[in-house]
Amino acid sequence: MSNTLNSKDNIILAIDGLDLIQAKLLLEKCPNIKWVKVGLELFVREGPRVIEILKSLNKKIFLDLKFHDIPNTMSSACFHVAKLGVDIISIHASAGLKALKDSKKASLEGAASVSVNPPFVVGITVLTSFSLKDFQTDLDRNNSIEENVLRLAKLSFDAGLDGCVCSPWEVKMLRSIYKDNFELITPGIRLKIANKDDQNRIMTPREALDNGASKLVIGRSISKAIDPNKALIEIFKSINSG
Repeated sequence: MSNTLNSKDNIILAIDGLDLIQAKLLLEKCPNIKWVKVGLELFVREGPRVIEILKSLNKKIFLDLKFHDIPNTMSSACFHVAKLGVDIISIHASAGLKALKDSKKASLEGAASVSVNPPFVVGITVLTSFSLKDFQTDLDRNNSIEENVLRLAKLSFDAGLDGCVCSPWEVKMLRSIYKDNFELITPGIRLKIANKDDQNRIMTPREALDNGASKLVIGRSISKAIDPNKALIEIFKSINSG
């Protein structure tokens, strides 16, 4: 990964814990934010109109709803959210190859039906909230998180998806396999590693990008800061200082 980075393209601001008014206020405070992540919490609270409003503010949108269902349901959902004009959508890679292929195909068809650019579709591998102990105990898995991430990333790639979501701990391994045109989106980013919140597999912004991440999802480090724009500028500086 080159040290020449455009930090505005690398940061996706997660606004999930906010309502629409709070989100708009935060974005006003942070005018340099180019990408925003809309997750389940905000989308369920505000509905599709949140996408329309964010698009009116010229933001690029990662719609992170993490679809996981039977292939027909997932593909139908992807068809409809693609019509909203979002830029990235997420689906669980563990739904299986057919669901992934059908979802990608449906996203292209949905976007074409309303003449908007098709979104990237990325596969969720293993959530960053899992520690190895939790992963093996709660899900009754005998293999490692890394082995599962590797398997699910390959499934995403083989299905023709545009990338995957992984923790920064696995991104170096995946980037050694997949070229830069395969997006590696990493949550679990903290300026100070001591501030874990409910994440376990975390890393600093610069470390994650140096390991090969395409984009970093950052939420509370900015949204909960006393001065969100100052926190954002600190993150930009930490990225560009390398």
